[in-house]
Amino acid sequence: MADLMTHMATGLLVKSATRGPYTAAMVAGTVLPDLGARVPSMGFSKLAQSGVDVPPEIPYAFEVLHMPVGILFMCCIVACFFEVEQRQGVFLNLLGGCFLHLALDVTQDHMGVGYMLAYPFSISDFEFGWMGSEATVPWALILSPIALVVWWLRHRPRGGRAQSEST
Repeated sequence: MADLMTHMATGLLVKSATRGPYTAAMVAGTVLPDLGARVPSMGFSKLAQSGVDVPPEIPYAFEVLHMPVGILFMCCIVACFFEVEQRQGVFLNLLGGCFLHLALDVTQDHMGVGYMLAYPFSISDFEFGWMGSEATVPWALILSPIALVVWWLRHRPRGGRAQSEST
């Protein structure tokens, strides 16, 4: 959970800096790779642990959704649920959030198992290994309230009108 909070906080900080629209799409994009790849995998693993006959490959079948090719697919699908005039903005912000997610993830060290960023063209993995995969836990507790305060300060109403109305 702390990792998801860290991802969401960074998305919120990016949108605070740009003051652009579609903040919710950017923040959602920062957690979409984990929701698409990790949540189903954890669910199938739990089913297998409880005695349900789950083929051992199934929990790994969703890993492609944590790679650029799967991310593009998920962003396209999610954007299709929005009105036509909003789809491009939603898609681009989801995609930006997802790539911000990957940028943060590649800074971690996963004990030799990195991210296949060029899949399906290459199965080589990559990561910088600058910090452990659980190193974001203490940062989540610091970064989340900071991101919320910065976002609020950048978007608070001024003089009775919302910031977006005055620009």
